[in-house]
Amino acid sequence: MQDMVERIVEMDKRARELTDEAKKLRVGSEDRIRTKKEELRQSYRDRVEERVELIKKAEAKNAESELKVILARQNEIQRRLEELYALKGDEWVASIVAGATGDDK
Repeated sequence: MQDMVERIVEMDKRARELTDEAKKLRVGSEDRIRTKKEELRQSYRDRVEERVELIKKAEAKNAESELKVILARQNEIQRRLEELYALKGDEWVASIVAGATGDDK
């Protein structure tokens, strides 16, 4: 009978040890999962930030190209306007003065 009680006590002790070990494994697993989860989040954030930077650079380059086109067009329009003024400036001034003074010829 004493032998049976000792075996039961020993089995209970072993069961508690196994339970404690299982709890430690579970806590360790939870910690590893939490760490991996944070690593994945940070990796995703890093990739997103890199992608955003690439997009910003591409958009800045596109904007610069568009600005060059707009400035070239504006310069061409200004050049043509100056040519027209050189050709017809006196006529325009005379017309404006005549309109302002009421001297319609």
